[in-house]
Amino acid sequence: MDGTKTCPYCGKLANADAQFCQGCGRSISSPPQSAEQPPQQGYQQPPQNYQQQPPQQGYQQPPQNYQQPQQGGWQQPAPAYGAPAYGAPGQPYGQSYGGAKGQIAGAIQNRNMTDEIMSGIWIIWPIISIVIAAIIGTVLMILIGGWGFVIAFPIGIVLYALLNYKLLKRMDEHRKREMALRMAIISYLKDKGAETGRAQLIANEVSALESINQEAMYKEKERTPVLWTIISLLPLLNYVVMFFLSEYPFDHDKRWHAFTQYTQAACQKLGINIMTPSWSTIKERPNILLLILTLLLGIVVFIWYYFIIKDLNDHFTAQWQFEDQLMAQLR
Repeated sequence: MDGTKTCPYCGKLANADAQFCQGCGRSISSPPQSAEQPPQQGYQQPPQNYQQQPPQQGYQQPPQNYQQPQQGGWQQPAPAYGAPAYGAPGQPYGQSYGGAKGQIAGAIQNRNMTDEIMSGIWIIWPIISIVIAAIIGTVLMILIGGWGFVIAFPIGIVLYALLNYKLLKRMDEHRKREMALRMAIISYLKDKGAETGRAQLIANEVSALESINQEAMYKEKERTPVLWTIISLLPLLNYVVMFFLSEYPFDHDKRWHAFTQYTQAACQKLGINIMTPSWSTIKERPNILLLILTLLLGIVVFIWYYFIIKDLNDHFTAQWQFEDQLMAQLR
């Protein structure tokens, strides 16, 4: 043991006259006390730096920066990109809203996508579809013979049904939009009544509005446009689809006008003055008679389609005027 010495770093034995350890390569000619410094400075110091850096800069700071966009920084990009959240759009009226007021603004903004004013020229679409099918049939007959018109016939039926799909689609989309608007108006009146301490004052109006909304949701059944268009492809069932399309506008418009009357009454009690352009509803059509006449005289179908297109157009126009009056008071 006298001819050897122990490396203070790795503990390996070395010759007494050796200056460097063959195990770790460190100098072992200096006193062992100097070797004790690295563990104090070289090992303990990094953990201190590690413990201080991540919690203060590497970990705590990012969450603070992340939470701030949720409070203020998140809402600012929406107007810049023109894509505010549904229920609080700012494009139609130049500002955004929150809560029930935002839901009203969102439902009104969506009318540009749901309430399509159709031109009366669409009543001649059945003729156009027949002409297109005849042209296709003639071309195919020249190319492949008598089977040309056999192939063109279903093409004509599908083209004819596109008008039904367009009418069904705008009816269903408007139904959904107006339902969202009605519920938003009811919520707004409730919130406003509680805020002003006049909840009991408008209780009867709010109850009537809720009843009208429930009646509309129950009676205005969802009619999937694609499914009902397929049904209209079958012989005679096209007239059944037309009957439903013609029955919808009058009942729907009558309920909506009752809803606007109670809304106006509640708003007046809350100090909100809403003037509606007219309380008149659209005319009730003799749809049973139109159905019978269409079965007897096919040309009546063009008059029937005209009424279907016009009635919903008139409903849209009157409803938009009320919505503009409402939004003018909610600014």
